Amino acid sequence: MAETLEQSNHTSVQRRIESITADQDERVPVAKRRDNFLSPVAIDERSGEIGPCVSKTGKRCSDKGFLPMSLEDYLETLDWTARQIAPGKRGKTPADLPPVLKRLGLDTKTWCELVSDFGRLFCTVAGRPECVDPLRSHRTHRRYHLRRRARELLTQAD
Repeated sequence: MAETLEQSNHTSVQRRIESITADQDERVPVAKRRDNFLSPVAIDERSGEIGPCVSKTGKRCSDKGFLPMSLEDYLETLDWTARQIAPGKRGKTPADLPPVLKRLGLDTKTWCELVSDFGRLFCTVAGRPECVDPLRSHRTHRRYHLRRRARELLTQAD
């Protein structure tokens, strides 16, 4: 088990961190970055287009982000979450909530349940009810369904 995100082999977060480090070395071209097949993190749910954004490079499925936060906030959230879910881990858990959770409107209990039970809470799509409810499947044109508990967690987070 890795002690840090940087040491978590074969994960997308490790590749993203390596690319941040490579960005500081101007000799490494963007095309050679280890995370160039990963979708970007940041998305603007309120003003962004609905649906996929097919990659122009063909290196990944979509050029569209998947979370309403920056890469920095994403890494901070992953680090915080890892400390919460693995109590025996070295390092001190912050006494108060980090700013990113406050900005997302989530408390620690809600965030941990969303992360721990993600596969049970979400099926085809994941997101806040107000963003998912107006969407329809491109294939069947049916509305996407959010499970009741996911809806409860994300509604109380507002």
